[in-house]
Amino acid sequence: MVGLRAAGWTVLAGLLVAGGLMGIPTLKQRAEARNLALDDSIEVRFVGGPSWFDDDDLRAGLADTVRSAIGDDRATIQDAGLRRALAGLERTGWFERVTQIRWIDPTTVAVEAEWVVPVALVDGTLVGGERRAFLVDSEGRRLELDYPIGAAGLPELLRIKGASEVVPPAPGDRWGDDVDAALALHRVIHDAPWYDLVRSIDTRRHATDREVELHTDRSTIVWGSPPGEWTLAENTDQDKILIVEQLATDGYLKADAIYDIRSFDIHRDDAVLDFRYRTPEDR
Repeated sequence: MVGLRAAGWTVLAGLLVAGGLMGIPTLKQRAEARNLALDDSIEVRFVGGPSWFDDDDLRAGLADTVRSAIGDDRATIQDAGLRRALAGLERTGWFERVTQIRWIDPTTVAVEAEWVVPVALVDGTLVGGERRAFLVDSEGRRLELDYPIGAAGLPELLRIKGASEVVPPAPGDRWGDDVDAALALHRVIHDAPWYDLVRSIDTRRHATDREVELHTDRSTIVWGSPPGEWTLAENTDQDKILIVEQLATDGYLKADAIYDIRSFDIHRDDAVLDFRYRTPEDR
């Protein structure tokens, strides 16, 4: 009798456990059904975004990329919508790597990523003919944000002018060798004491002569070969940095003139002045 009673309790316990286990999928299905029926807008949180990530249009654009990829697929158990959102974010070119994208709740998605850093604006032309300034990162890859040339409120970044590829590449793709040359020069001069005087790097001569120029508000500095393409006939990059520092200290860069520092010896020669450019607009 005791054995039968024990067996009965065992069977009853087994039925309760089985019923509970059978109920769990049902509860999950009901929860997922409720999630899919929600019509609240999805909030997208970019966790640990960089300090420069304060552009409202950029933040809204990336959030829309996530929302569009997820669509009506708010199934938090399955990750098909999140996978589409991950692929969409990586195509924007704003990330070295998206490390995690996850649901916090049925109306909130969190994104954690390693961001690229915008370092310059490249002048280019859209297919329709509109002139724009396009953001690029330190590797010369176009970022998915651009501005009208001459508009107020442009980011305070170096401008790169005269790129041989006038029409910009797709976001995430490299622009070209001349933009790479300008960025290589940017890395070399970035910590120079006179760097803040530089407004742009002109690459128009790079395609034919493999040379670049620096522009201040009024002066042009013929730098010559960019870093990595130095020739024996030229001053070294370090010597050029010292020459420009001396020109800046002595006030020469306030003149509307051209300074050719490719082989210029600051200790023996006078500055080479060339008034080919009469006004900044002619550059």
